[in-house]
Amino acid sequence: MADVADVSTSSPVELLSVGRRHLAVRDYSAAVEALTKACELLAAEHGDTADQCAEAYLWYGKALLGLSREESGVLGDGMPGTGNADEDENGDQEDNDEEQNEDGEEGTEAEAKMETQDDSADSGTEVEKTEAESTTKDDEPTVVAPSGTDDEKPGTSNGDAMDESMANLDNEDDVDNLQLAWETLDLARSILKRRVEAGGGDAARTLLADVHLALGEVALESETYDKAVTDMMTCLEIQKELYSSDDRCIAETHYQIGLANSLASNFEDAVTHFKNAANILESRIKALENANPKDDATIKKYKLNDPFYSIEAEIKELKELLPEIQEKIQDMIDCKAETIKRVRETLCPANGEGSGEPSIASSTSSEPKVKPAASDISHLIKRKRKASDGEADSASKRVNT
Repeated sequence: MADVADVSTSSPVELLSVGRRHLAVRDYSAAVEALTKACELLAAEHGDTADQCAEAYLWYGKALLGLSREESGVLGDGMPGTGNADEDENGDQEDNDEEQNEDGEEGTEAEAKMETQDDSADSGTEVEKTEAESTTKDDEPTVVAPSGTDDEKPGTSNGDAMDESMANLDNEDDVDNLQLAWETLDLARSILKRRVEAGGGDAARTLLADVHLALGEVALESETYDKAVTDMMTCLEIQKELYSSDDRCIAETHYQIGLANSLASNFEDAVTHFKNAANILESRIKALENANPKDDATIKKYKLNDPFYSIEAEIKELKELLPEIQEKIQDMIDCKAETIKRVRETLCPANGEGSGEPSIASSTSSEPKVKPAASDISHLIKRKRKASDGEADSASKRVNT
């Protein structure tokens, strides 16, 4: 309850700090609540695309991504085929209830007409009131703007796009947390790119790299693997200019790119990036074993962010990560060999009859499943919690802990 009170009364800076603390301990619901309010206040004070909003959008997008993953994991346990018979029966019962509700809604208008003709006092009045409200809603869509803004959407220059956005707001269930995460992060990317071009320095480039990595993770969850690789490669290029060659941030990005390529069945590229991640961690272990804590910039950075940091603990953690990455490399080698075997069997079947060119389905989607981001973010602030497909890889989370 204390957190709720803080969210309602705190300043944007305080809300941003609270949201980041919740995000650090993976309390995504609380993080989203605090960061939603922070974004709302900053947008109302400075404008939706103001430079002051960039970091809030970045952390808000990360929180939404985490919440989407969390909800997907919870709902995934109840998917058909994963539970017991009782769970399946409960699921069927819920489906039947939903169908009955839909049938009831579809019959409302016909029932209203009958009630009017019969002049039933209570039921007729309620049905007529429902029809009136429905008609009003259809004629004049209600748009919920963030607090502190007018009905007119700032930054929207296309009238048709605005009308479409207003229509979409009538059915917010169509926009899930993963969609909101992508749109928020893309808006942060646009602002930070402008800041970098204006001479924002290494701090701005660091944030821009973080945004591209987060966008890549959203694309990974959306199964748009080609987009994921593109964003993550952009992140990697920036990081190589900012960090030392054995920095764990670079290792994490290589790992994520390897994961995206593996899901896209680009096995050779996946092996390359997994090996790069492993090599960087091995180099980091050697550097730590011979490091002078007073001179190593990375050690200083970790100690600044984590008062409980120790060189021994990091070496132990990195050594535990290496076998997991090596296992990924072997998996990719095995997948590649299996794919080649299947292609050969298709081209040269045992009975000697060729079947023509093999048909190999690509798992890479050509179009992102998320919609392009608009400069207006009112629909980002008024959010709905709805699960999206996707599963976070445990090893990838631990690379940058």
